Amino acid sequence: MATTTPTQKDELLQQMIGTYRDLNNRVRPLSEERLRLKRGDHPSIRDVVVQMRDDELTFAQALKERLTGVPRPDVIMDQRPTLGLEQSGDPTAYIISQFGTARATTLSLIRELSEERWGEPIEGGGTVTDRITELVANDRRQLERLNGLLGAP
Repeated sequence: MATTTPTQKDELLQQMIGTYRDLNNRVRPLSEERLRLKRGDHPSIRDVVVQMRDDELTFAQALKERLTGVPRPDVIMDQRPTLGLEQSGDPTAYIISQFGTARATTLSLIRELSEERWGEPIEGGGTVTDRITELVANDRRQLERLNGLLGAP
């Protein structure tokens, strides 16, 4: 079983924190009208942020279930991950905050893991390190989409 070095772990954590920082610095200050604007077949900036929030909620819930072994209660009929407060008309700034709440959950779960636990196989294949690396790669792809929509350098 491979382990993750403290440097690798710190780098992944910093990249995850950086994603939230980028959303706050580059997206949050824009007008809601600009964030909801669609151009042709491209999603709006808000659409990408909603997808990022939903991905993070899904990831945080799945990670919690895998690490604790406690599944989501069967009485919850809606299988979409939720904070319980999402509304379809929520302003984008609020969606960014929801992303941040889910990201904080993910970070708190993985910060407490021992180096050995990062390398343990988990249900569904791969390791925690593999899953976090995939999450960071997804962040990067989504931020690239946002950069294209924002007209970034």
